Amino acid sequence: MKTSRMISSSFRAMGRHKLRTFFMMLGTLIGVAALTLVVALGQATQNQVLSGIERMFSGSAILLSAGSGMMGNDPREGGPTSTLTLDDIDALKQSVPAIELIDPMQMAGTRTVVYQGASTEVRVTGKSESAELVWNRSVSQGSFFTASDVQSSGRVALIGEKVAADLFGDADPIGQQIRIANVPFEVLGILEPYGIDPHGLDLDNEIIVPVTTVMRRLNNQDYLASAKILVDSKADLDATVFSIEDVLRERHGLAANQQNDFHMITPVQVEQMVESANNLFTVFLPIVAIVSILAGGVVVANLMLMSVNERRQEIGLRKAIGARSRDVWWQFVLEATLITTLGGVLALGVGATALQFIARMMNADPAFPWPVTFMGMGIAILVGLVAGVIPARRAARMDPIAALR
Repeated sequence: MKTSRMISSSFRAMGRHKLRTFFMMLGTLIGVAALTLVVALGQATQNQVLSGIERMFSGSAILLSAGSGMMGNDPREGGPTSTLTLDDIDALKQSVPAIELIDPMQMAGTRTVVYQGASTEVRVTGKSESAELVWNRSVSQGSFFTASDVQSSGRVALIGEKVAADLFGDADPIGQQIRIANVPFEVLGILEPYGIDPHGLDLDNEIIVPVTTVMRRLNNQDYLASAKILVDSKADLDATVFSIEDVLRERHGLAANQQNDFHMITPVQVEQMVESANNLFTVFLPIVAIVSILAGGVVVANLMLMSVNERRQEIGLRKAIGARSRDVWWQFVLEATLITTLGGVLALGVGATALQFIARMMNADPAFPWPVTFMGMGIAILVGLVAGVIPARRAARMDPIAALR
């Protein structure tokens, strides 16, 4: 039988059994589309996380946090979260020459923010005037608050773009007064757009106020949550970490056998975390999608076996009028391969459409992973070819006389 006639015959058989063909294609379609989405979104998320980490730890940066970083710390028993103070920050500035800038921070949590008749829930963070340089994020409109605003616990605020849109719409928020937990604040500026940080927080839905304002006017506390430290690029980062540790241990009166009541994250630790995340994105997630392609192959094999039983008379008639066992074998292998190939082609369209929809929802820009998608299609076609072998062998061995009964 000619190949062209065999292909046309396969398409006619697929057309006669549309529902069965649809279900056979569905397994491949879902597997290849899932592989496309998993890899594309994984790469986009990875790039987004890496970009955020790069901004957070650009240069020689150290993130200092209160608490030992160990599980089981109880804030009610002397509170590891209350062990870092503004006096500690001042002492570090004076005692560690390698430190260029420090931005002390305290969180006020999510608060209700009101402007006239509009209100929204926003995360409020306290920072210092150094935050503009330390975090490499300034304002797109207005001005950043100053050292005098921090010293006087000024009621001034910098709002994210989403906050500005939610509260003010198209109006200019600069100079307007908002209320955070019933405390009035003057809007000094709109923060530059940032997007999602490595922790998954939307930094465009954030308000930054002076750290002392959070401590004294919003939280009524005298301690810090953390601080980001910029170190001279020419200095030895490891030596600087040890110097910071020595200063804080002495100030906190820690004995030699006591663990630190603070912890630090350095760029080296961040690189290790990123490497671990890369392993997840590049190994485990694609495996899950490939398994779904193999599962689709099992579905194709089972349905093709059912097809052989249903088409016994057709097979018998073909063999009775001269079709060879090899022709019947190739007929069923070709059908299985065509079905998985069409499923893979449809998966391209489904994957691209779903990717664009998810990209708009996530405010991301994932690139379509053509090499991985074509690899998935190749696997799907190979699976279809293998899945068609057993049904094809059964059909080829069928006795025409018994089949026609």
